[in-house]
Amino acid sequence: MPELDFTGLKDAAYRGFKPQFEKVVADARRRRRRRHVLTVATAAMLLAGSGVAVAARPDAPAPPPAGIGGVRTPDFMPTPGGTPTPGTDQGVVTGRPVAGDLNHIYLRWSKCGGCGIRWAGTEDGGRHWRTGDLPVPVNATLDLRAAGPRTLVARYVPRSAPDNRYAEWIASTDGGSTWRKVQPRTAEALPAGWQVLGRRSGPTTEPLVAVDPATGDIVQLGQRSTLHNAMLVESVPAEAGLWVSGFTGERIATDGRITGTGGAAEVSRDGGRTWSRHAFPDDLAASDDVGGPAVATRDGRTVYAIGRVRGSLVVWRSADGGATWTRAAGTADVGDRTIRAALRPDGVLVVQAGISAQEDPVMLASSDGGATWRRTTLGPGADPRAVSGGFVQTGWPDSKGVWVSTDGATWSWVDPPELP
Repeated sequence: MPELDFTGLKDAAYRGFKPQFEKVVADARRRRRRRHVLTVATAAMLLAGSGVAVAARPDAPAPPPAGIGGVRTPDFMPTPGGTPTPGTDQGVVTGRPVAGDLNHIYLRWSKCGGCGIRWAGTEDGGRHWRTGDLPVPVNATLDLRAAGPRTLVARYVPRSAPDNRYAEWIASTDGGSTWRKVQPRTAEALPAGWQVLGRRSGPTTEPLVAVDPATGDIVQLGQRSTLHNAMLVESVPAEAGLWVSGFTGERIATDGRITGTGGAAEVSRDGGRTWSRHAFPDDLAASDDVGGPAVATRDGRTVYAIGRVRGSLVVWRSADGGATWTRAAGTADVGDRTIRAALRPDGVLVVQAGISAQEDPVMLASSDGGATWRRTTLGPGADPRAVSGGFVQTGWPDSKGVWVSTDGATWSWVDPPELP
């Protein structure tokens, strides 16, 4: 940061990035189009009361089953104000769904300000759902994650806490029925085979953490990322290494925004103990707010760094795991849309330009490593998460359910639950 010194403001902004990160990004982009000064606001659950329980209530009523597919498969990015998806009744606030595999899907929800925070989960791909209490203060902000089919962790900060240093963790290894408090331990490297979590404020502010899928134990790195505004690339398979995207520097824009400069990617192949970095020469970025270029790889050797430069899609390709890079010839007009990208198992490179309906998203595909691009049908596939048996992706916040796929190319829709 420059010396005048905006560090406190920036840290406060990072602390505000909690449950609805992508919605905050989309809102920020709309404000920029109107030339307003960017203000990062906390999207928190405003709930009342306090107190921590040890386990979920065994008598918690279960919502009615939602089924798979519903009446019809919704648009991937439905038009704002269109037909609401199940589970979005007025008064019910839900979080982003998370998946332990193609059948085990979970989300956090709340009915009213004083009703507490709850979880809902399915073990059969959405045919039946059950629900229970989350043993956290009802006024907390909370991030729910899945580390395995029946292993969940939740990180929460009571509303009365001054900042994220007072965050606490809880874990469940039985699909949410019982919970225990977990104290993360610090290590020089994250254990192999553990689920690495992309935290909302990013590894620049908070070290990367990993969860044991069997026990729910948590380990965090001892060091934070040295990149600015960094984020973990969660769509990269674990066997391809840890990839972090961010910036080598920052500048203050004319409208007062703090933006990144020098888009860069870092990779670690030893659990975060050591890192190698490559900075791209054209300020490559997938978003103006958090993270540098989008990174796409399946094996960690053939890697693509993708973003936009002055409204045009730019692709850099590495054939040696990020040691050297070559700029691909293909391009497309993407404006100032947010970029997401992934390399499918069939070798097709896919790009989603725009992550919310308000960005008027478009989908692009390349079968020749970014040399040429074709426009294709908008749908999931550019921001998948690998799970046992396939892949999952949400359309959240525009779509409240989950897309699932066994091959990363053909996707099916799972309705969210109809919450009471």
